[in-house]
Amino acid sequence: MGLLDRDAALGDLEMALADAVRGAGRVVLVRGEAGIGKTALVEHFVAQARPGVRVLWGGCHALLTPRPLGPLHDIAQQVGGTLEEVLAAGARPGVVFSVMLAELQRPVIVVVEDVHWADDATLDVLRYLSRRIGRTSAVLLLTCRDDEVGLAPALRSLVGDVASSTTALRVDLPPLSEGAVEVLVGQRQIDATALHRQTGGNPFFVTEILAGSGLGLPLSIRDAVLGRVARLSTSGVALVEAAAIAGPRIECWLLEAILPDDFSSIEECLGGGMLVEHADVLGFRHELARQAVLDSIPSVRRARLHRLVLGALEGAPGGRADLTRLAHHAEGARDDRAILEYVPAAARRASTAGAHRAAADLLASGVQSAGRLPDIEVAALLEAHAMECYHVADMPAAIASWRRAIDLWREAGDRLRQGMNLAVLAAALASAGQRQEARQANHGAIDLLSTLPPGRELALAYGTQAILHQYNQELSDAIVLAGRAIALAEQTGSTQVLVNAYDTLGMSSMFLDYERGRGYLEHARALAQEAGLDAEVARAYGDLGAVSVALFHLDQAERFLADGLSFTADRDLDRTRLYMLAWQSAAHLYRGRWDEAERSAVEVLARPASSSARVIAELTLGRLEARRGDAGLPSARLDQALAMAGAPEELRLIGPVRAARAEAFALYGDPAASCAEANAVYDNALQKRYVWLAGELAYWRWRAGAADRPPDWIARPFALQIAGDWRGAAAAWRALGCPYEEARALADGDHVAQEQALVAFDQLGARPAAADLRRAMRVRGVRRVPRGPRPTTRANRFGLTSRQLEILGLLAQGFTNAEIARRMSIAPKTAEHHVAAVLAKLDVVSRQDAVRFGRDQQLIA
Repeated sequence: MGLLDRDAALGDLEMALADAVRGAGRVVLVRGEAGIGKTALVEHFVAQARPGVRVLWGGCHALLTPRPLGPLHDIAQQVGGTLEEVLAAGARPGVVFSVMLAELQRPVIVVVEDVHWADDATLDVLRYLSRRIGRTSAVLLLTCRDDEVGLAPALRSLVGDVASSTTALRVDLPPLSEGAVEVLVGQRQIDATALHRQTGGNPFFVTEILAGSGLGLPLSIRDAVLGRVARLSTSGVALVEAAAIAGPRIECWLLEAILPDDFSSIEECLGGGMLVEHADVLGFRHELARQAVLDSIPSVRRARLHRLVLGALEGAPGGRADLTRLAHHAEGARDDRAILEYVPAAARRASTAGAHRAAADLLASGVQSAGRLPDIEVAALLEAHAMECYHVADMPAAIASWRRAIDLWREAGDRLRQGMNLAVLAAALASAGQRQEARQANHGAIDLLSTLPPGRELALAYGTQAILHQYNQELSDAIVLAGRAIALAEQTGSTQVLVNAYDTLGMSSMFLDYERGRGYLEHARALAQEAGLDAEVARAYGDLGAVSVALFHLDQAERFLADGLSFTADRDLDRTRLYMLAWQSAAHLYRGRWDEAERSAVEVLARPASSSARVIAELTLGRLEARRGDAGLPSARLDQALAMAGAPEELRLIGPVRAARAEAFALYGDPAASCAEANAVYDNALQKRYVWLAGELAYWRWRAGAADRPPDWIARPFALQIAGDWRGAAAAWRALGCPYEEARALADGDHVAQEQALVAFDQLGARPAAADLRRAMRVRGVRRVPRGPRPTTRANRFGLTSRQLEILGLLAQGFTNAEIARRMSIAPKTAEHHVAAVLAKLDVVSRQDAVRFGRDQQLIA
C-alpha cells in the first residue's frame, strides 16, 4: 500500500529536487506531530529519487544529552574522506562547515531527521548550510516535530531562518483523513470513525492500534505498544527492553554482547514488528514506541541494563570513541567512576564542536555525581560548567556554579583560582544586569590577585573592571584600567584578553577623541583577525559602528556596520550581527530612511537578540512611532526599552531611552512630562560630560521651558539651536546628514525656513511635527500655510509604507500571518509586526476592521 494523503507533500519534495538538480539547491523542513509520518514520507521520497542523486542520511537522537554533530558523524560514515577526518580530529566549527558545504556541490539529498533533538553545534551547521543552499545542487531535507520548536531558542532561530529564506520550503503534514483511516482498517471489525476520532488521524497511533486489533481499542498508545510486547517470549521482552536502553539505534553486536543467552529471539522481535532493521543497525518503528518500553522498565533493571551496555561499549574496539554515549550510559548505570571519567571528556569535545548547551548538560550531571571527589576536582567541574552556561547565556546557572567554585577554592587555599573565578563571575553578573554585585566581585578579584605575581588572571580582572566603568560612562577610569589590562596581557601573551582590553580602550577613548579611539578599536580588530578570533573581530566591528552612531559620525558608522554585517553573515555570528543591525536601524532613522529603520529593527526583535540590541531596536521603533504619530504617550516600545535599559547611572542605554521618551512627550504636547524624562539623567550626563546625550537632554529641557542654560561643551547642533541660531543648527544637521533634525531646526526660523521644514516633515511622514508647525504658523498670522500631503502625492494619508499597503491588500485577500510571510519572503514574526503596525496606523483593532476601513478610504480595492 502506498502513502495515504501525502501526494501534495511528495509533489513539493519532487519539485525541490528538480530545482536542486538544476543547480538551485533547496532546504525543505518537513514538520508535524510525533507519529504523523515524517520518516515514512522521506523514505518514500528518497526511494523514488532519480538515478545519479546521492542520498546521505543522519539523525538526531533523544539521548539525555545529544551527541555533538551526531548527524554529521552519521553522514561521515557514509562518505568518509575529509569530512570523517575533520570530525575525528575535533576541527573547529568553521572547518566542519566548509567541508560539509563541499559535499553539496553535486546532486544529493541530505536527510537530517528529528532536528528538534539536535545539539547547538548541529543547528549551527544546518543554519550555515541553509543560508548557502541556493548555490548548491542539494536538497537539505530536515524533519522536525512542530510541537517541540518552542523549547529551544536555537531551533526556533533555525526555523525562522528557513521560513524567511527564498530557497526554503516548509511541508506541514496534516493528520490522515477519515477516508484514509477507513482504508487502513480494511476488513477488520473496527469502527473507522471511532478510530479516527480517538487517534486524531495520527498514522503511527492508527497502525499501532490496528496491530493489536484483537484486543479492541486500547486506552492509549502506551497500552497498544506494551500489549504487543506482552505477546513476546521472555527472551524477546528482554531483548526489546535492552534495545530501548541501548538507544534509538542499536548495533547487532552490542545487543548480542549484552544478552548473549537471549539473542536467538531477535527474529521474533523483528517478525513481530517491535524492532526493525536499518542497514547494519536495529531500531524501533518509532521513538514513541521505544519511549513507551523505556518508561515501563523498573529502575533497578534499567540501571542494570545501562551497566551492561556501558561494559560492552568499554570492552569493544572503538567503543570508547563516542564519549557522549558512554556518559549517557554511565549516568543511567549510576556509576560514579564512569561518570567522572566520561562526562568531563565528553563535555570538552562538545564544547570544542560548539555544542555548549550539550556540554553544560553533561557537566551538570557530573557535578551532581561528584559528592565523593576531592573539593578541588569538584571546583574544576563547577568552573567548566559555569563557563559552558555562560556561553549559552544561562546566567543564573553560571553564577551559581562560579559562586560554589569560589567557595571551594577559598577553602582549598588556592588564591589564584579564587581570584580568577571572582573575575569571571563579575563578567557574568554584569551580563545578567547585576552591576553592583559585579563591581563587588571584581574588586574582590583585583584585591586578591594584586597580592600574587601578576599574570593573565589579573589582566582579565582589570579588563572586566574597565568594562564596568564603561557601562557608567566613567571614561577616564575605564581607559586607565584597560591600559593596565593591555600591559599585563602583552607580558603574559594572553591574546584574547589583549584584544578585549583594546576594544574597551577604543570604545571609551572614542567619546573623548574619536580618531584616537577608532585607532585602538581598529588595532583590536586587526589583532583578532590575525589570531583567528572571529567573535572578537565581529565585536570590534559592532563597537566601532555603535559608538560612531552614538557620536553622529554616521558616514563612518554605516561603513563599519556594512562591513561588520558582511563579516558576521559569512560566519553565522548571529548575536553580534543582530547587535549591528539594531545600530544600523538607528543610523537609518537619523538618515531619514524610516522604512529601512523599521525593517531592520523589526528583524532584530523577531530574533533571539541580546538585551542591548533589543533596547536599541525598541528605542528606534519607539522614536519612529512618535515621529510618525503612530502611538500613544509614550509608546509601549519606549516603555519596554526603559524596562530593559538598566540602572539610572548606566548612561550607555538608559540615557538615549530617556531622551527618546522626552521627545515623544514633547511631540504629543506634554512639556512637563518631557522635561521630567530629560531631568531623570541630565545631571549624570553633565557630570560624565556625555556631549551628545547632554546636548539632546538640554534641548528638550529648553523646549519645555527650563530656565538654566546648558554648558558650552554640549553637542554643537543642540547648542546652536538653544542659543537661537536656527540657521547654524540646521546647517550643522545638514552636514551630518540628518534631515528630520535639520527640519526641526528650520521650524524655528522665518517663513521661508518653516516652509522648507514642512516639505521635509511631509516627505518623511512626520505628522505630529508637521501639524505642530502648521498650527504655529497660523498663530503667527501666516495666511497661506501649505497644505499637508494628499493621496495623489503620497502613498496614502495614513502614513502606510508601500510594504504596509501591500500587506493591507493581502489581508483583504484573507492571508494569514504565515501566508503573508511566505508571499513576502519574511519571517512570520516580522509579518506579525507589520500587521500590528498597519492596525496601529489605521487606528483599528482587528484585521477585518483594517480591510473595511482601507476600502472605505480607497486605500485598497
